[in-house]
Amino acid sequence: MYVFVYGTLKIDCSDHGLLDKSKFICASRTEKKYTMLDLGMFPGVTREGEISSIYGEVYEVDRETLKCLDNFEGKWFSRELVSLDCGFSAWMYFLEEIPVALEEKAYPIKNGIWTN
Repeated sequence: MYVFVYGTLKIDCSDHGLLDKSKFICASRTEKKYTMLDLGMFPGVTREGEISSIYGEVYEVDRETLKCLDNFEGKWFSRELVSLDCGFSAWMYFLEEIPVALEEKAYPIKNGIWTN
């Protein structure tokens, strides 16, 4: 199965080690229908607001890794399948709740590309 990452799980980012056992497939982007928010130390994507494509990376993961990612993303994120311009469908994590401590820091990333 595939997972699409757009934040701290990307290559050269702080949490990429969680994907050590996974195979990098390609860089890709979503359809132009989501909003990326910068929350300071990490981004989140919502289904509403200012609309853009989200740019990230696709990895082939096993069930154990996907379970690990679910635990890592915690209560603020949920995952669902999205279509990508590379032709794959992949699991992507959506922000369900902005942590209270980060609400004032959150702002949209209009180009859909998060850099740390």
